[in-house]
This record gives sequence, C-alpha cells and structure tokens, in this order.
Amino acid sequence: MKKKSLRVPVLCLICGLLLSSVAFAVSNRTITVSYGDITIYLNGEKKVATDVSGKAVEPLIYEGTTYVPVRAISEWFGKTVTWQGSTNSVLISDSAFSDTEVSAAEDVIENFFGLFGAGQYQEMKALCTGDAAGFDYASGVFGMKVAKLLSCTYNGDYSARANKLVFECSFEMKPAANSVYDPNQTKTSCLIYAEKVGGQFRISEFASGF
Repeated sequence: MKKKSLRVPVLCLICGLLLSSVAFAVSNRTITVSYGDITIYLNGEKKVATDVSGKAVEPLIYEGTTYVPVRAISEWFGKTVTWQGSTNSVLISDSAFSDTEVSAAEDVIENFFGLFGAGQYQEMKALCTGDAAGFDYASGVFGMKVAKLLSCTYNGDYSARANKLVFECSFEMKPAANSVYDPNQTKTSCLIYAEKVGGQFRISEFASGF
C-alpha cells in the first residue's frame, strides 16, 4: 500500500494572514482559536472537511496546531469512524470495503445515470438488484424525471453500519410528476446503496438521509 501524506499550506500556518479569531469556553477555560481559509491537500487533491451530515467544517488553529475533524481526516485515509455515546469514545477502524470495491460500485452508479439520461430504462434494471430491479425507471428515479449526477461520495461510516456500500449522491434534476419535490426544484441528493451480486456490484436501494 502506498504511503499517504497530508499537506497543509505553510503560509496559512506561519503567517496567519487574514485570520479571524473566535473564543470558546471549555470546562470553565476560555481559549482563542483562529479560522481563515485554511486549505488541506491529500496527495495533491484538495479536501474539504465535513461532519456526519455532510456540512462543511472549517479547520482551525490553536496555539500553532491545526485541528481537523477526526471523522473527516479518518475517512480520507479510508477508515470508518463511529461515535460510541455510552463511553464517549470515537472508534476508528479499517473500511469494510476496499478501494477497488468502492471504485467498482461508483462506476455502476455513474453508468446507471448515464443510461437514465439516454432513456435506456431496461438496461438500467440490469445494474440493479432487489427492490431497485423492480422499479419502472421510465417514470423516474427517486422522484426525478431527469437527473444529472453531480457528485458520488463513498460514506465509510454508513457502509460499515449497513454492511453495504453507501454513497452520498447529489443531482441536477427535474422532478417527476406527483413526486415529493417542488415543481421548480432543480437540485436534490440521496443515498444510494450497492451490493455485490455474482461478483458484480448492483444498486439495491435509494434513500433519503443527508
């Protein structure tokens, strides 16, 4: 396995230019931390830290040390993060699925929506299993009559809990007739689950959740 590295722009750490400060009270102690457009790169790729709901969380600096949410940094390195409330513990473990499996399942999702855009509805069913294989995709996908896949992000935490590959997907779309969406809504998101069937990954479920 290749050794992975984390790079934070040095100027952000040394100069602290354009940083704003904010104070926190922790156990009757007040500390001052700094924010300010801190950029994080993983093997040259820009990364954005997010919380469990997918909301962006900005890194901060305290006494010369840069802090990034443990969930974000762990998932970037392919780990699964679980919060154990009973013991106030953060549990970090190896991902339940390999990078190759994640990539293969993501390809299936991308192919699925490529077929949807081309109106090849029967071919779409061939990429599905379980309940997802029985849907009439000519009527739409998850309430979308037209859908362009904008992002497809693997969620290792959800996947470990479900024992299935789970992706957070966002779309540019047009609502189907009688869907729950506002007729003028143009973007949405959902969770897509994938399972291995006969050595191949297939879409098994669409769900709301982020």
